[in-house]
Amino acid sequence: MTERLEVSLDAGLKIGFSMVLLLLIGMTVTGLARMASINRVMQQVVKENSVKDELAHAMKDALHDRAIIMHSISEITNAFDQQDDFNRFNEDGAAFKNARDQLVKMKLSPTEEKILADMRRVTIKTQPLVERAIDQAMHGENDAARALIAADIIPLQKQIYSAIDRLIELQDRETDRAVQEVSETYANTYLLMSLFGVVAAILCLIIAVVVIRHTNRQARSLHHQAMFDGLTDLPNRTLFADRLKQAILIGRREKRIFGLIAMDLDRFKEINDALGHHVGDGVLQHVAACTRACLRESDTVARMGGDEFTILLATVNGLGGAVAAAKKILNALIAPFEVAGRSLEIGASLGVVIFPQHGEDPNVLMRKADSAMYAAKQSQSGYRVYSEDLGQGVDDHLALQGELRRAIADNELVLHYQPKIDFNADRVSGVEALVRWQHPRHGLMFPDKFIPLAEQTGLIRPLTQWVLQTSLRQCQEWHRAGLRLSMSVNISAINIQDPEFPDQVARLLEDVSFPPSLLELEITESAVMSEPVRAVDCIRKLGALGLQIAIDDFGTGYSSMAYLKELLVAKIKIDKSFVTDMAANHSDAVIVRSTVELGHNLGLKVVAEGVETEAVWNKLKDLGCDSAQGYYMSHALPATEFEDWMRNSPWSPPAKNA
Repeated sequence: MTERLEVSLDAGLKIGFSMVLLLLIGMTVTGLARMASINRVMQQVVKENSVKDELAHAMKDALHDRAIIMHSISEITNAFDQQDDFNRFNEDGAAFKNARDQLVKMKLSPTEEKILADMRRVTIKTQPLVERAIDQAMHGENDAARALIAADIIPLQKQIYSAIDRLIELQDRETDRAVQEVSETYANTYLLMSLFGVVAAILCLIIAVVVIRHTNRQARSLHHQAMFDGLTDLPNRTLFADRLKQAILIGRREKRIFGLIAMDLDRFKEINDALGHHVGDGVLQHVAACTRACLRESDTVARMGGDEFTILLATVNGLGGAVAAAKKILNALIAPFEVAGRSLEIGASLGVVIFPQHGEDPNVLMRKADSAMYAAKQSQSGYRVYSEDLGQGVDDHLALQGELRRAIADNELVLHYQPKIDFNADRVSGVEALVRWQHPRHGLMFPDKFIPLAEQTGLIRPLTQWVLQTSLRQCQEWHRAGLRLSMSVNISAINIQDPEFPDQVARLLEDVSFPPSLLELEITESAVMSEPVRAVDCIRKLGALGLQIAIDDFGTGYSSMAYLKELLVAKIKIDKSFVTDMAANHSDAVIVRSTVELGHNLGLKVVAEGVETEAVWNKLKDLGCDSAQGYYMSHALPATEFEDWMRNSPWSPPAKNA
C-alpha cells in the first residue's frame, strides 16, 4: 500500500512538475516572443524617427543658409557675386524641397502631417515675397529688398523655423515615448513572470530571473540605440543636443565657461570610396577612440553623422583651454594607424567656440562652430576659432568646386588626344583621350589640378560620364570620315568600385554606332588592388560588353598576378617613370624588358608611355614592345589639331571609307 502511495505521489509530482514545466515553457516562449516583437517595433520607431530627424535638420540647415544668402544678396552690389549667391540660394532651396519631399513620402502621424501642411502653407506664402526681394536686390533696389526681408519675410521664416523645431521635438518625444512604452511593457512582463515563478517554485524563479535580466539588457540596449551611434558607440545627435542644452543651463546658472568644437575629417571620402566602406568604418572607430582618449570623463564627443563629430568641453580655462584641447586632438589624429591591414593617415579640421563669448543659444553655437570648422578646412590650418570675419573673402576651394560642377554641366571641358603608335604596323592605332579644363581665370588646367577635387566631392562620376560620351562621339565622327582608331579613356578608382558603372558604359555605347572592341578603359594598379573583389566583378561586367581593359602605370603599384589573370585584361601600360630614361638608365631598361616579356607570356599587349626621344623609341622597338605614346611622336592635341597632325604624320594610316 505504501509502495502504491509512493508510486502515485511520484507520478503526481512528475505530472505536476511536467505541467508546471510546460506552462513555464509556454510562458517563456510567449514572453520572449512578446519582447522580440516589441524590440522590432522599437527599432523601427527609432530608425524612422532618426531618418525624420535627419531630414528635418537638413531642411533647417537649408532654410538657414537661404536666409543668410538672401541677406547677402541684398547687401552686395557686385552683379557677379549676386549671381553666385543666387545660384547657391537655388541649390539650398532644392535641398530644402528634397528633404521635405522625402519626409512627406514617409509614414507620418496626423500631427506630423499637420505640421508639414502648416509649413507648406507658410512656405507658399513666403516664396513670392522671397522672389520679389531677390528680384529687387538683383535690380539694385537693395533698400527695398532689405525692408521687405525685415518686415515680411523674416517673420514668416521664423514660423517655418518654428514648425521644423516642432517636428524635431516631436521626433524626440516619439522616441522617448517608444522607449517608455517598451520599459512599461517589459515591467509588466517582469511582474507576470515573477508571479508565475512563485507558483512554479525554484525552477520557475530561476527562469524568471533569467528573463528579467534579459529584459533589462534589452531595455538598456534599446535606450542605448536611441541615444548612441551604432558604429562608434559615441553619443548621437539627439543625446548631444540634450547635453549641450544642459551645459548651457549650468553655464548660465553658475557663470561657467565651456567649449564646443565641430570636427570634420579630411580625405575621409577618398578613403571610403577607394578602399571600401568597411575600411571607412574602421577609420571612424579609430577617430572616435582617439578623440575620446584626449578628453576628460566630463567631456562629450558625439558623432553627428558621416565623418562629422562634435565635442563638448564641460569646463575650460577660457579660449586658450579650448584651443589646447583642439591641438591635442589634432596631434593624436595625425599619427599613422592600421585598419584592415592597411597603414593609413587622416587629418581633421576643427572649429572652436566657447560659451558665452560666441553665443548662449545651442543653434548659434553649433552654427558658429561649423563656420569655423569650414574655414579651417578651406585654409588647411587644422583648427580655427570663430570670428565675425570668417564669412568674408572668396573661398577658392568651394568656388572651384562650384565652377567644376558648372563646367561639367555646361560642356565647358575639352578633350585632347594623344596618338598611340603600333610598332609592327608603324602606324597610329589609337588615341588616348585626356581631359582639360579651359578655366576663365586659371587658364588651361591639367587633370592633376581638378581630378582630385572631383573625386573628393563626388563629381568624378558625371565627369567620367562626360569624358566617355564626348570621346565616343569624337571617335564616331572620325570613323565616319574613314579614320578608324581605338579610343582609350582613364577611369578613376571610384568608377571601378561603383557597381552601377558597367550599366552606365553600356548605355553610352548604345547611344553611338561605335564598336565596343575599340573602346579601351585604362585602370591603374592601385585602383584595382584597393578593393580587388569589387574591381574584378566590375571589370568582368565591362569585359562582357566587348570593350578592352588596360592596366595603366604598370609597375608602380602592387598587382597580384592571380588577379591580373582574372581581370580579362588586354593590355598593360608601362609607366613613363621607367620608360623616359631607359636608353641611358640600365635599371629602367631591365624593368621595361622584364615587363614586356611578362606581358607577352601572359598573352597581353604591352604599351609604353612617356617616349620622348628617338633612342627610347628604337630601344622599345628592339625589345618587341607592341605600341608606344609620348612627346617624341606627339603631345596630346585638340581634335582639330590632331587631325592636322595626322595628315602630316609619317605614322598616319591610310584613310578608309566609313
